[in-house]
Amino acid sequence: MAEPPFLVKVWGARGSLPAPAASNLVFGSDTCSIEMRCGEHVLIFDVGTGAESLSSRLTHGNVKDFDIFFSHCHYDHIIGLPFLKPLYDHTVAARIYAGHFEDSTTCEQMVDGFMAPPYFPVTRKYFEAKIAYQNFRPPDTLTPHPGIEVRTIRLNHPNGCVGYRVNYRGNSVCYMTDTEHDPGHSDEKLLAFLSGADILFYDCTYTAAEFEHYRGYGHSTWEEGVRICEAAGVRRLVIFHHRPGRDDEELMKIEAEAQARFPGAVVGRTGLELVP
Repeated sequence: MAEPPFLVKVWGARGSLPAPAASNLVFGSDTCSIEMRCGEHVLIFDVGTGAESLSSRLTHGNVKDFDIFFSHCHYDHIIGLPFLKPLYDHTVAARIYAGHFEDSTTCEQMVDGFMAPPYFPVTRKYFEAKIAYQNFRPPDTLTPHPGIEVRTIRLNHPNGCVGYRVNYRGNSVCYMTDTEHDPGHSDEKLLAFLSGADILFYDCTYTAAEFEHYRGYGHSTWEEGVRICEAAGVRRLVIFHHRPGRDDEELMKIEAEAQARFPGAVVGRTGLELVP
């Protein structure tokens, strides 16, 4: 059977830190990394610790060309970059996009600053792949390949963050992690950006009961994710960027509560595959 033209796979769904494996066998331990297959093209959104497993998939699948889109460069979203094996293969071509900066920093400078002693011994000069570092500013629309449109929006998160909407063959998947909502207020620009999407990956670090203790941290709740999906006409919600310490038992409870309110909700977990 042929693969669907648009396939989404989760390689890591946690935020801030990887989680202890023993209590997270159902939902996984790795931080954010999402793969989208648009026909023959591979788009990667963030490379947290989940990028190690993704790396093996790319290598074994002989993938020689792909695009990486960073939401932002906090460690949990970029820490897997030096471990992405295809970047050390001279037969590979890749593009790395970043547009969250609030100053004049470039994508290339960000990678240089991250992969540098004393924080890391291997610099990007060890990469042998043909890499193009792409800078943009939301609300730019990116076209990494013919027929693939990637729209962008600025999110509410310390040091800046970018949300993405991938439009391909009449379907849309939105990646909206690391953003904080304003309770009681509707973000019309965000709702317009998400309108009619098939799938939304949304920052659900906290519950509504926890949120007041963490105002200003740059994260949101699953309850807000449900409200946004209902208001914007989004078909499916992926509860994403799980809080450190949130174990399988808690996440199963959240999933049941969310599905009771919005049947299209699912808690993100390593290995989850979705077709828009």
